[in-house]
Amino acid sequence: MNTQKTSLTVLLLVLFVSITFGQKQLLYQDKAYESTIKTIQLYPNDPSIEASLSPPIKDIDDDRKLLLEFDDLREDADYYFVYFIHCNADWQPSDLRAPMYMTGYNEFEIMNFEFSSQAKINYVHYSFELPKFKETGNYLAVVYRDRKKKDIILSKRFSLYKNQVAVGGNISRSSDVANRLKNQRVEVTLNYAGLNAMDPSKDFTVVVRQNQRPDVTKLGLDHTFIDDNAKLIRYQNLGEENDFPGWNEFRFFDISTVNGSGRNVAQIGFTNNRPRAQLIPDRVRDPAYFQVLDVNGQYYIRDLETGRDGRLTAEYVDVKFTLDYPETSESIYLVGQFNQWIRNESSLMRYDPVNKNYYSNQLLKQGWYNYLYTVDSSNPQSVEQSFFETENLYEVLVYFKPMGGRGDQLVGYSRINYNSRR
Repeated sequence: MNTQKTSLTVLLLVLFVSITFGQKQLLYQDKAYESTIKTIQLYPNDPSIEASLSPPIKDIDDDRKLLLEFDDLREDADYYFVYFIHCNADWQPSDLRAPMYMTGYNEFEIMNFEFSSQAKINYVHYSFELPKFKETGNYLAVVYRDRKKKDIILSKRFSLYKNQVAVGGNISRSSDVANRLKNQRVEVTLNYAGLNAMDPSKDFTVVVRQNQRPDVTKLGLDHTFIDDNAKLIRYQNLGEENDFPGWNEFRFFDISTVNGSGRNVAQIGFTNNRPRAQLIPDRVRDPAYFQVLDVNGQYYIRDLETGRDGRLTAEYVDVKFTLDYPETSESIYLVGQFNQWIRNESSLMRYDPVNKNYYSNQLLKQGWYNYLYTVDSSNPQSVEQSFFETENLYEVLVYFKPMGGRGDQLVGYSRINYNSRR
């Protein structure tokens, strides 16, 4: 009987906590935990468009800081705070305690916020310049409400590095004949002469990611050659282990103005005093490669009506995507940096039996956007196709865990702009 009462008490406590905090469970990924939190960006603090498109990573000794920005579509400002978690290469928490990687208390109030101006949908824009850190590695910024750390509103990944090893990379065709026209193979060379590695075959973890996409990332490349005398490691596997699908150039559209149709916008205007846009219907991509200049899946905010950067004046537009594709039992998702590349109910395309196409509605801030469709099947690129010629940004991140260390340090970082046209 006592056991039953105890179980019931625990169950009621769990239900209470779940209801109180909306069943929010911290995930170590980029995520908004409330539907009113939009346009989450973290990038080097610089007003240029190029900075806003850059990965959220910097040299730990660089004086330029990273800037976190987001909007809350509620009309009133709230008390938001942020704390930071040090993570290993696999984005799971390390054993480092906060005083080991931060100076001072690990809680910061987000003081900078401004109310939107002229927009039909009111919102509050928040910005926070990240503090200095004492250790390199992966970090998760966690924003929460009213000092209640379980009342999470967003989480966002970023990384800090210090180049203590020399790392280089190269892109070539897949060594698999069947994939030579569609895959890109990454080769990495690492010189660790600047570090005292006791067992270089195990001390380093090499991560490669494509276009800042967590869903197109390889964790822990296998080494193929180690020269202890030259302090050299090569990761040049000739199998499919180092292969990435080239994918295709990203689809794009421009909603920088609501007074006229931008690129790939069929129509845009106001309905019931709310801005709405209908994009030109999408189709399965041509099996032949076609060169398009894109921003590698990213987006930037722009308001051409006011001529400003749009942080406070840009409208939130209800954008309708449609894809001409026969009904299938497979799930099709609309993804891009604008929705953190997350495949969930919000990004799932719905089938319209009347119009015989798939559709999705997304509430997006005015600007220029890249996106694509991915399919939950053995061939995720069945809508987009995949080509060796596709322009892609690859990042190589080298993690090192010293003997007795409590967390992975980020000791090497480089970028490969494959087939870049800028």
